[in-house]
Amino acid sequence: MRALKEMWERADPVPEGLVDALIAAVAAEDLDAELLTLQPAQLADVRGEVAQVLEFTSDSLTLVVRLGQDDDGSRRVDGWAEGIREVALVNEEWSRTARVSAAGRFEFDKVPSGPVRLRLRSDEGAYLTPGFEV
Repeated sequence: MRALKEMWERADPVPEGLVDALIAAVAAEDLDAELLTLQPAQLADVRGEVAQVLEFTSDSLTLVVRLGQDDDGSRRVDGWAEGIREVALVNEEWSRTARVSAAGRFEFDKVPSGPVRLRLRSDEGAYLTPGFEV
């Protein structure tokens, strides 16, 4: 394994400064957003299938997200957080926004599978979830 690693390091070395540039780029993305902490749980759906429920928290916000499927098999993301006024579901290739009800409820249907994050905004500030798989 070591020989293979050394061969690739000679054949295609990591460009100088790339690691530092990536760290800076990740740190600069959503600098104004508070990163929420994930606390997973499981919940049985009304129809008998298992829906995954994720809870994200910070000092000033609690967000509950339910990952499930519609009757046609497409994926959906439903969420609730008191006091939010904007929400976007994003991945590397696309971004979708959803209407937020007065109670803080939002939903995204027909969500493509893959890694996503939620970006939220309230009167208190901006929030960003860690990535999760839909």
